Amino acid sequence: MYGDKRIAVIIAAAGSGTRMGSGISKQYIKIGDDMILEKALKAFSDHPCVDDIYLVVKKEDMEFCLKEFVDRKQIPKIRAIISGGEHRQASVYNGLKVISKLGEERGEKVQPENEISTPDYVLVHDGARPFVSEDEISRLVEAVDAWGAATLGVPVKDTIATVERSRIKETPDRNLFYAIHTPQGFKFSKLFDTHRQAMREGFIGTDDAGLVHRLGHHVALVPGSYTNIKITTSEDLQFARSIVVSAKESPVNSAMGCYVAKENSSRETGSPMAKRASTTGWRIGTGFDVHAFAPNRQLVLGGVRIPWGLGLQGHSDADVLVHAVMDALLGACGLGDIGKHFPDHRPEYKDISSLYLLEKVKTAIRETCFEIGNVDAVVMAEKPRIAPYIAEMKKNIAQVLEIGCEDINIKATTTEGLGFCGRGEGIAAMASAAVYRKTADE
Repeated sequence: MYGDKRIAVIIAAAGSGTRMGSGISKQYIKIGDDMILEKALKAFSDHPCVDDIYLVVKKEDMEFCLKEFVDRKQIPKIRAIISGGEHRQASVYNGLKVISKLGEERGEKVQPENEISTPDYVLVHDGARPFVSEDEISRLVEAVDAWGAATLGVPVKDTIATVERSRIKETPDRNLFYAIHTPQGFKFSKLFDTHRQAMREGFIGTDDAGLVHRLGHHVALVPGSYTNIKITTSEDLQFARSIVVSAKESPVNSAMGCYVAKENSSRETGSPMAKRASTTGWRIGTGFDVHAFAPNRQLVLGGVRIPWGLGLQGHSDADVLVHAVMDALLGACGLGDIGKHFPDHRPEYKDISSLYLLEKVKTAIRETCFEIGNVDAVVMAEKPRIAPYIAEMKKNIAQVLEIGCEDINIKATTTEGLGFCGRGEGIAAMASAAVYRKTADE
């Protein structure tokens, strides 16, 4: 449950996996100790907000899934194992129909459960995505509760081109494109009505968010993770296995540009965390920044691109949160402010990512023999709703500063309709940062 809202998940796993080129369906291939589908099932069964799981598989796989996942593995919350359709959309629709007629088995393998009610929200997930995280599910549920429809997605990294007759026709701005992931979440009634209309019209879409958007409904985009891959080819499978095998720090994490602190690093001999108690050079800095809303600009906060009708005016990407954090860090070290280091009349800083500038600030701090202790920040805005994006903001800032996410705290608040922010004219951010001077033996 999320508050008083019941949440169900449909896991679509009825594909044949022909692109994998293996003898069995891709979702039943093992990566580590678990099958791909098993990992996806456990991600949702372990999540405290999820109440019910409806698994959609090929008809000939239903008995196997019942025995393997319900009887033998005893994965909780699986309410029904349902026969899939001729394509993914039909499979999801089959799941929606079963949910809408709770209590009628309709030939599906149903795990008995007393007093299962129709959900308020439904999430749809690809069974071939085994690495969805608890945090991603939580942020998606928050967005569904706020917007009624939402999907995970990540910015496209590669250059995108349209091709005609084996020749590049256009190369659109990749900053406009996101790769859409699952899970995707919706009000149950909205998604069910959307599928019924698509069925009546004979329309086949590529995903559920696309079906909902096609009818004019807004779909919020929630920042996802590049590790939430869909395993489709043998190359994907190799990458997935390397993720499973890798420890906290691995070639995979390095290749993805991720910084992950070692477990129990605070107790490691010689680590900065272990030495904090003995250091005496603690210093505190504060930072404040404000930017007005502007049309035709992307809204960026904490390095997260937030879908919103307006962006913030500024010479760089106008990331007001990161700017406040930079000023707090610079102030703590007595290094001036961001205006001194990155003046807004310099063309090289035009539309630059503020996370890149934060990287420069971190380097300057270390050159003066300081280490970063922690950062606490607050974002002040009437709209948009910031909470669904905070976890991703923390992750972005922690990665750049090379500190743990637990050392970053970000809050969001309104100003109760008062002042510049209260009138919806822009966004302000305030931050505090603690640094400490490294001792000679560090």
